[in-house]
Amino acid sequence: MEQLLIVEDDIGLNQGLCKALKADARQIISCQDLKAAKEQLLCGGVSLILLDINLPDGSGLELLREVKENMPGVPVILLTANDTDLDIVDGLE
Repeated sequence: MEQLLIVEDDIGLNQGLCKALKADARQIISCQDLKAAKEQLLCGGVSLILLDINLPDGSGLELLREVKENMPGVPVILLTANDTDLDIVDGLE
């Protein structure tokens, strides 16, 4: 079964995403920080990541770089309240 990893520290938003995507055929794994997300990724099987940029223990962009380097076939959708040009460029790079 495909797994969707949601990495979002806002509990309400995290739960809302899980609920909204529950009808999908994927298993949903929810994390609220980078450490937990990295542990889940080590288990393997993740086919899509919804990733917040601002997390309590670091930047989601750090995890994005690691995923692109080590798991290049896994798509990542960035979630953020940041709207500066620099944040947009960093996410695209």
